[in-house]
Amino acid sequence: MNIKMSLLTVSALVALTGCTHPADVSHPLTEVADKNAHFTVKDIPGGFSVEVRYSRYQFVPEASALLVACRSLVTARAYDEAKARGREIEPINEQTIRVSTGRNIVKARTACRAFAEAHFKR
Repeated sequence: MNIKMSLLTVSALVALTGCTHPADVSHPLTEVADKNAHFTVKDIPGGFSVEVRYSRYQFVPEASALLVACRSLVTARAYDEAKARGREIEPINEQTIRVSTGRNIVKARTACRAFAEAHFKR
């Protein structure tokens, strides 16, 4: 009986350590809002580019879910940046977003990078 209780306690602790809290979505996307995401915005002729580096702990790797999250982050960050600049941008075609993923097996972190260019409306 004592072994079962110990096993249950250890299982509960392992489950709790894998939990995370949601990011603050009430503010524009910045590195402060989500500590797992790092953004780089650079000016280009006629607009700007956005690069996102995002990683998170995943006990069971879900690269497809991370790809969706990465595309969403880069698109949302581009629209937030355009709003901050007081300009509108052309719609970003999802096919033009470059995305790649990787996995650190030792730390059980899955990472992705996404890059998109945003062009101002004329």
